Amino acid sequence: MKRFLRETGAWLLILIGVVGCVLPVIPGIPLLIAGLAVLAVDRLWAARLLERVKEKWGKAKSKVRMPQKVE
Repeated sequence: MKRFLRETGAWLLILIGVVGCVLPVIPGIPLLIAGLAVLAVDRLWAARLLERVKEKWGKAKSKVRMPQKVE
């Protein structure tokens, strides 16, 4: 029963995240990542996809230059 509720909640987060990517009111990407993280507990494919997302995030973050403070 616990696994069923966890997976249902994860898919609900993913569904709301997809809707949030279209609607400007709901933050879509954080909800997609949260749903993927919950699914990764039970699903190997979700864990692998989450690792790929983390790698891509790290690469994207390293390309962005932090603004310098002007004194």
